[in-house]
Amino acid sequence: MLPWVYPIRLVQGLFAFATIGLTAYIIASLYDDWSFSNVIYFMLFNGCWTIAVAVPYLGLAPLWLPRFSHEFVIPAMEFVTMALWLSGWIALAAMIPKPDVCNYATCHALQATIVIAAVEWALFAFTNVYAFRDVANSRRNHHNHEQQPAVSEVTAPESV
Repeated sequence: MLPWVYPIRLVQGLFAFATIGLTAYIIASLYDDWSFSNVIYFMLFNGCWTIAVAVPYLGLAPLWLPRFSHEFVIPAMEFVTMALWLSGWIALAAMIPKPDVCNYATCHALQATIVIAAVEWALFAFTNVYAFRDVANSRRNHHNHEQQPAVSEVTAPESV
């Protein structure tokens, strides 16, 4: 695991926590209008998923639980989380009012949620690239290792 990934995991966790707080504020303040919007609840789910499942697994499993850190599960977890954030911020961005109408605190919270979710998506997209590169490199190394003869198979020249 690359050492620069851990600060990124910390930022991903902080952004997920900020998303949870912002969506809770939006649900509480716009109880009648937006609180029953499935997009807001989906963004709340994204924050909870990231902080409770994705970041702990992606950050801790390779270190402390290497048996549960499969080379295909990590890129899959990265990809699923990245796709959740992408669909969430795009759906929320499509639903908010125009900027000239957005002049109240809850609308600003919606805008902040979109920005945080877009940055969260970009962070997961960035780490996802390295997860897939790691899988490609491990498969390439495994394939090259299988084609090289083992030391026991190499015969020494017979002495005359």
